Amino acid sequence: MSKLTAVKRQGYFTHVRKRWKQKGVQEVDDQHPKYLFTQYIRHGVRSFLLNHDKKKMFLSKEDHEEVTRHEFTCPLHQSPIGFESYAPGVFYSLRQRIGLSSVEYLETVSPVDNQNFHYEFLTNSKSGQSFFLTRNQQFMIKTIAKSEVDFFMRILDKYIQHFESFPHSLLVKFVGMYSIQVSKFKKPVHFVVMLSIYYPGERIQYRYDIKGCKIGRFTKPAEDGSNVVVILKEQNLKDGKLFLGQQKEWFLHQIEIDTKFLQTIGVLDYSLLVGMQSLQGDEQLQNHQMASVVSRIQKSVAREHCVFKPSAHHTENINIAPLPETSSISTPNTLGTDAKCSPDSEYVSDEGSTLPGMVQDSTSVPQNPIQSRSTSSLGCPCLGRPSSAQTNGSGVTSPSMTSHTLTCTYATISSEEASRQNRRLLPNDRNELHVIDGDDQRYYLGIIDFFTRYTFKKKLANAYKRVIYPKLSFSTVHPDIFADRFRKYLEDHTA
Repeated sequence: MSKLTAVKRQGYFTHVRKRWKQKGVQEVDDQHPKYLFTQYIRHGVRSFLLNHDKKKMFLSKEDHEEVTRHEFTCPLHQSPIGFESYAPGVFYSLRQRIGLSSVEYLETVSPVDNQNFHYEFLTNSKSGQSFFLTRNQQFMIKTIAKSEVDFFMRILDKYIQHFESFPHSLLVKFVGMYSIQVSKFKKPVHFVVMLSIYYPGERIQYRYDIKGCKIGRFTKPAEDGSNVVVILKEQNLKDGKLFLGQQKEWFLHQIEIDTKFLQTIGVLDYSLLVGMQSLQGDEQLQNHQMASVVSRIQKSVAREHCVFKPSAHHTENINIAPLPETSSISTPNTLGTDAKCSPDSEYVSDEGSTLPGMVQDSTSVPQNPIQSRSTSSLGCPCLGRPSSAQTNGSGVTSPSMTSHTLTCTYATISSEEASRQNRRLLPNDRNELHVIDGDDQRYYLGIIDFFTRYTFKKKLANAYKRVIYPKLSFSTVHPDIFADRFRKYLEDHTA
C-alpha cells in the first residue's frame, strides 16, 4: 500500500470516527469499511427469496429444523458466495402473520437501488457484533454468533408458539435468520433480521436499556444540544417512571407472561428497550375519536395480527425485480383468489368484555365493540357460516378455509380469546405491537437480547461477582432470579 493511500485511509477513518461521535448512526456508503458486507446481505437475501419457494402456513417439526443452502453471484465478488437460510418456511409464516409481504420485506431489506444504503448503528454493546438499520430504519440487521444460531434453532418452535399464544407480546419480532460464506471471511457470518423497536424514531427524545440491576448500569448522557444517540440505563432513570396510565396493568401482565417464557428457555441478561417521546395535541385527540378507536379495535382483535398495512386480499402475486446479475422469478399465489374479504363488517357491543387501553368516554365510541355480527365459527366476517363445500360435508373445516381465516385481514377472535391472549387496544402507529401511549408520552417498548444462557461460564462469573459486588446487583444471576428482579424493577417504575 502506498503512503498516499495509507494517509487517505487514515483520514477517512478519522472522519468516520468524528461522524460516529456526532450521530451514532453512520451511512454505509461505498467508502464505508462494511460496505461489501451489506451488499452481500442485499444480494444474498434477494437471490434466496426469489429462487426458493418456502411459503407455508402449516408447519412441521422438520420446518423448524430446516437449513437451506444457496449460492449466488455478486457484481462485487468474482466467485460464488455461499448463503444459508435457517427455517425459511417458519420465518415466512411469521412474516405473513404480522402482515409483512415478501415484496415489502425484499424492497426494504434488499433494495434494488444501489444508492439506497443501509446505516450502521453504533452501540456500546459488549458483544462486539455489528448492527445495521435499513434505510427507513424499520428493520435492524444484527450479526450473531454460531452458538446463538444453534440455540435459537432449538427454541424456535417455542418462540413461534409464544407469539401465536400472545400476539401482542413485547418480545422482539425476528423475521429472518441467515449466514453468508465468502472466501475472504475465515468463517461464515451469521445474522438475523428483526423489527426495530425504535421505529419510527424521528421524534424519540430519550432511550433506555433496562435490565433491573445496578452494576455497570450508568451511561454518560449526551451534552446539551448534541445530536449523539445515547441509550441510557437504570442509573440514569433513577426514580423516574413509565407513566402508562390505563395500560399499566396490561403492560405488567405482559411483562410477566414474556419473562416466564424466558425462564422456561433458561435465559438471562435480556433488556427492555424503552423509547420516549411527547404526544402532540392532535395525537392525544385522535386516541379518543370514534373512527380511530373503531379501526384500532378491529385490528386489535384481528386473527391476523398485522403490524403492516394489509392489502384488500392478503395474498401474494410477486414479480420482483432482481438485483444486477440475479434472475427473477414470479412466485405463485399460495392462498388462492377465492377469498372474499370485506372491511364493512359491523361491530356490536360484547357486554362484559374490554380491551386494555379502551377509552372510557361513552360519547366517543360504543362500549366494547369487539365482536362481529357476521363472524363465522372460525372468526371470519367475510366468509360467514361455513358451507358444506367448505367443511367437506362432514362438519370439519377444510384446510383451504382454515388457511383463508388465518390470513384474512378481517377475521376476528372472540372476546374470551382476546382476554386469554392478553390483547390490548393497539395504537394507530407504524410499530403498533411495540408502542404504548400514556397520558402525554408515547413509549416504544420491546424485550431484546434473550439468547444468553446460564452456562458453566456464567455460573463461574456469578460466583466471582458475588464476592466483589453487593448481592443481586449484577446481571449474571440464575434466570429465575433475573426474571423476578426484572419484573420487580418494572413494577416499581411503572405508574
